[in-house]
Amino acid sequence: MDKTYTHSMIDINMSVNQIRGSLVRLAKKYDINYHEMVLMYHLYRNGDCTQKQICDYYLLPKQTVNNIVMAMKDAGNVDWYFTATNKKEKVLTITEKGLDYISNLVLSMNSTEETIENILGAEKITALVDLLSEYNSIIKASIASL
Repeated sequence: MDKTYTHSMIDINMSVNQIRGSLVRLAKKYDINYHEMVLMYHLYRNGDCTQKQICDYYLLPKQTVNNIVMAMKDAGNVDWYFTATNKKEKVLTITEKGLDYISNLVLSMNSTEETIENILGAEKITALVDLLSEYNSIIKASIASL
């Protein structure tokens, strides 16, 4: 195998892991764990959604998401309801207490994201998103064919 190729792949994967590690540190700074942060941030940004949508979007195990939801519900930060068409699937919603709980973290994340956009610019951000999406698609296809 070509050494340059190997190091490039290692560098990409290391960068992705370091980005996630930075987000883990941000979550700790606000005394919340990473998975709780992801769930609350998603609800804050996107509104109500199902546990399955969270699992699919973030590639998290169903049990992990369920444990987080139960803890967040017990803390009063999220609630759920059932739709008229599906009495089995819980639709998650952020509570007022949850909004208070996550708002400082979200403001911090928004500020960081704004800084990143200002430094990189819209063109680079778009290119990065496109490349990472393509990279992810190739990984999924490659793993599926194993």
